[in-house]
Formats: sequence, C-alpha cells, structure tokens
Amino acid sequence: ESVIMLMREHSTSKYEALTDGEAKEQWPMWGDGGKSLYFTSDRGGAENLWKLALGGRPVQLTKFTSGRVLWPNISYDGRTVVFERGYGIWRLETDSGRASEVRITLRGVPAGPAVERVRQAEQFQELALSPDGKKVAFVARGEVFAASATDGGDAVRVTNTAAPESQAVWSPDSRRLVYVSERGGPGQLFIYDFATNAETQLTNSAESNDTPRFSPDGKWLAFQRAGRELRALGMETKQERVVATGSFQRPPLSPDRPVTFSPDSKWIAYMPVGQKLFRNVYVAQIEGDGKGRPVSFLANGGSNTVSWSMDGTFILFDTGQRTESGQLARVDLIPRTPRFREDQFRDLFKEETPRNVAPTLRRQENNPQSPSSPTQTPPDTPAPT
Repeated sequence: ESVIMLMREHSTSKYEALTDGEAKEQWPMWGDGGKSLYFTSDRGGAENLWKLALGGRPVQLTKFTSGRVLWPNISYDGRTVVFERGYGIWRLETDSGRASEVRITLRGVPAGPAVERVRQAEQFQELALSPDGKKVAFVARGEVFAASATDGGDAVRVTNTAAPESQAVWSPDSRRLVYVSERGGPGQLFIYDFATNAETQLTNSAESNDTPRFSPDGKWLAFQRAGRELRALGMETKQERVVATGSFQRPPLSPDRPVTFSPDSKWIAYMPVGQKLFRNVYVAQIEGDGKGRPVSFLANGGSNTVSWSMDGTFILFDTGQRTESGQLARVDLIPRTPRFREDQFRDLFKEETPRNVAPTLRRQENNPQSPSSPTQTPPDTPAPT
C-alpha cells in the first residue's frame, strides 16, 4: 500500500516506482484513457485524492484538512470519481477538480430517529422519586431512565453512553436530574434538564466525584470528591467551594444518606469515618471556613444515615455497635429548658380552684386577663345532691 508500481512493456519487463514510498497511497484507478493514475495519499497530512500523469509529478486534487477519503471509484468515462468521506458520499469532477457532497434523501423513512424499545426485567439498581411525587428516575444496566410515577408506561432514556451512570438525584423543582457518569474516566457530575432536553457537565476534575445532594432551595449541590473533600457547587455561579474535609466512604460502600442539608440550606450535616472507624455527626457551614464541627460523641460503629428536622432544631441519626441492635439518636441544636424535681414539688403548693365553683369564675381564675362584664352575675351554685 505504500508504493504504487507500474509495469511497462519493453524488451525486458521491469517495474517502475511512481511514488516515493514515504506516504500511504492506495486505491489506484486508471483515467484519461490510461494516461493518468488516480489514487489516495496522506502525504499532505489528511487523506486526499491525487492524480499522477505518466512521466509527471503527483498533483493533489482534493484539499481536505481532516478525515479520510475511502473507497474511491472512477466512472467509465473518467470524468467523475465518487468516494466516501465523513459517513457521506462525495463526488469529484476530474475536469474542474471540484469536490462536493452528494445529498441523499431516503424516501419512506421517518424524519426523526425511530423509537427503540428495550425491555429490562432485571438489574434495576437505584430508584429516585421526584419531590413533587410525579416522576421517578432509576438506573438499569448502567443507564439512567425516567418515567411517570403515577401513570407508569414507557420510560424515557436519559443517558446513552458506553460508560456506567449512577446516583441519580432530582432537583427541588423536579425538572432536572443530576447523576454521576464515568464516560471520561473518573466519575463526573452531569445534569439533565427535561425542559430543554439538554445535558450539561458540572464537574471536570482529575479525581472522581460522587454522592450528589441538592440543597432545599436548589442553589447548592453538595458532593464528595475522592473520598477526602465535601464540596458544594453553586448552581447559579458554577463555582465550587470546599465545605469540609475528612475521610468519607465511597460508592458502592457509602452509607444510605451520609449528607443532609439544613432546612435553610446554609448548613450540612455529614458522617465521616473517624478514629478506630467510629462515625459521628459533624456540621459545617456552606459559606464557612471549610471546617466541620462534631455534634455527637458516641462510639458509633454502624451509623449510616443522618437526617435534619424540618424545623431545623434537631438532627437524627442511627447508631449501633457490631452485633447490637441499632438505635435512634437525637442531637438538639437548641438547648431545651431543664425541668428540675424541685420545680415539680413547688407546683404541688399552688392553689387550685374548687370544683364546685361556677365555670365562669373558674375561667377567670385560670385566666385573670380575660374580660368579664360587671353587669353579669354568676349563677347560683347548685346544691349538692
């Protein structure tokens, strides 16, 4: 393929090299009544069509700067050469040297891509319900799908890559879906907008990212990087910041819910792996100094889930030790007023309203500030029976 040879008829047959052999030439074709030779060559960089007149120098016919010229074929009259390039059909007019793509219209086929139906009966790995309760996202065989949670029916395929996708989470408005994809090597975060049917890559780091979580107001996206950093991505600014550092378990061995936002979206509670593999709850401010503070101090060995109350006043997490049964622990973020036994004893000496007092007087004594009409007289006390 590197050298085109031609045998001429002389008293002694011999071969004459027509090219220098430094480039890759192939697919030779006779033209001009056997006076010229057409072939492909990459001597100019990209693969193009060339013409060589016998006894002359090669001349480049096409001027493509990229791609390949494949499967050329010359017409019987030598006026046209057709070839494939970029998954399309091209033609070259040998007289003018003009190359153009041949437009091919397929009749009787749909204008858009046909619907491909794939039946999945196993390997459903994840399930995510949208906040509005109307949609559901799931992962099957490494691809992300979405469907109606109320009506069912055919699912919409969100991803279609050779790499696995996982860890799909919905945005608070239930219109976008964030997931992890390994299409470029390390796991990166991608977001799919169902309103525009567009996918956008959110992270592009040399280390893997995982465990995405949206803040309640949708302005922050928390995630873990390389099992060492807890980061937050501003959905409007697209800027990342380190919220806290530590040792975090990574999928598929990560806890069920290792990260949770406070209701006001200003704090994150998380459970890193501490000394002797004990796990406790830490909190860190989103726009803080990048350091977390512990709020629990137990020898937790089996903790894997942390939740923040809706009113923001306490944190719940599960705790356990090896073969012991798991228990639920609570961390109060607002100190509760203690009630001492001395107070309970003093309450025993408070005067109580007799039971035979009229209801109106009872209400006034129990609530001295309640208005009373001076013209009204209390009814007679009924005689005991």
